[in-house]
Amino acid sequence: DSGWYENPGYFPGRYALQQMGMTLTPVPVDEEGLQVAAGQQMAPNARFAVVTPSHQSPTGVALSLPRRLALLAWANQKDAWIIEDDYDSEFRYHGHPLPALKSLDHEQRVLYTGTFSKVLFPGLRLAYLVVPPALQQTFHEAVNHWPGPGSILPQAMVAAFVQQGHFVRHLRKMRQLYAVRRGYLVEALESIIGSSLRIQPA
Repeated sequence: DSGWYENPGYFPGRYALQQMGMTLTPVPVDEEGLQVAAGQQMAPNARFAVVTPSHQSPTGVALSLPRRLALLAWANQKDAWIIEDDYDSEFRYHGHPLPALKSLDHEQRVLYTGTFSKVLFPGLRLAYLVVPPALQQTFHEAVNHWPGPGSILPQAMVAAFVQQGHFVRHLRKMRQLYAVRRGYLVEALESIIGSSLRIQPA
């Protein structure tokens, strides 16, 4: 199958898809994120799009709401899939958080994925995938055939951590802490580099 991939984008993800035989079209990214119109012109018959809408990797820009709606409209019209990698969405320091594509997905065209490595600790190596109800059985059977689906103990521990409300409190604390640290870093950089430095809100 062929699909869109952000340009610039997350290289390991692109490489993994290409190794599986996928044909990827690099679609440019600007200050509003993935250029949906460009993707439609460059690869009109693409079957999927891989996006990091909350915090684009590596630019850090967020996919604007009009672009999110345009991307969903394209997927609905073409019967295509959107793979939403919600990378680093938990930490946003300017403005209000934008809704996840999955939360706007009325036609069930979005596969939503994320990780706990950024918000808990990198060594955890625990990710998750939210799929439409019609695909749950298919993905469940696929996971059962994986050689190493992951250790059950860390999964159970994180599940309990979330269910008991600790995760929400942890996020609240980390957002405040990282906002302060970011402020110190920006202040230090501006004092050294001056007006030559432009800080992009994120």
